Amino acid sequence: MTPIFLARRHALDNKPAHGAPCNRCGLCCLATACELGQHVFRRPAWNGSPCPGLIQTTDGSHLCQLAADPTPHVRKSRVLRFGITRLRNAARLIIGADDGCDARFNGEPRNLAFHTELERKDIERAAAIREARRVWGLPPLADRASR
Repeated sequence: MTPIFLARRHALDNKPAHGAPCNRCGLCCLATACELGQHVFRRPAWNGSPCPGLIQTTDGSHLCQLAADPTPHVRKSRVLRFGITRLRNAARLIIGADDGCDARFNGEPRNLAFHTELERKDIERAAAIREARRVWGLPPLADRASR
């Protein structure tokens, strides 16, 4: 069964096309929690509420707090062991920050060139992704692309 996500009226008007640069509309995190959010907040991907790590900035755009400032959501021992900068960079890699909009809603067509490029990047960054997952305590991936 396909999960249902109800967005505010006209919220999809601000969402970039699949594969376009992210404009921080936040719809992806309003709809579901990524694997990192599921791990940190101990929740399923689809529970009907936004990811607790989603924060709205003063200009109305959205950020992932785990990628911006994970301090409130991680144990001090993890912060001491890896440092905030390393945790932040690892989160950005895990969530695919700056890769482009990978969310699709209401039958939006898939940008195949973008998808192929993401797969290429995942292969190229495999070692860094493995390390990022270790930093956050995520289990290792099987032999497949990270997303």
